[in-house]
Amino acid sequence: MRKKSNQKKLMSIGEIAKKLGIHEQTIRKYEKDGLIKPYRSTKNTRYFNEGDALKIITAITLTQEFGLNRTGVGLIFNLAKSYNIKDEELLDFIEDSKVPATHNTKIK
Repeated sequence: MRKKSNQKKLMSIGEIAKKLGIHEQTIRKYEKDGLIKPYRSTKNTRYFNEGDALKIITAITLTQEFGLNRTGVGLIFNLAKSYNIKDEELLDFIEDSKVPATHNTKIK
């Protein structure tokens, strides 16, 4: 696949899965649920850019570290979009919202 010099690097599903350390099927589920929308070639091959990788990282963080399901992740993505919150800002906010492992959340 040829890329113009001003075009961002595109990755296949295998490349992005390896880069993020996740299974390709996880990425397919995220696409099926509308969380990401990769570029499709004329042969229908999926290609992902760094923005897609950021969305996948955000979805993984919300599901694995906050316990949200994919529907909840979609709601957060839609809310962020409606308030014009950039993907980087959303991930920063989520990362800042994590409760430290040493924090005691029990009420005494």
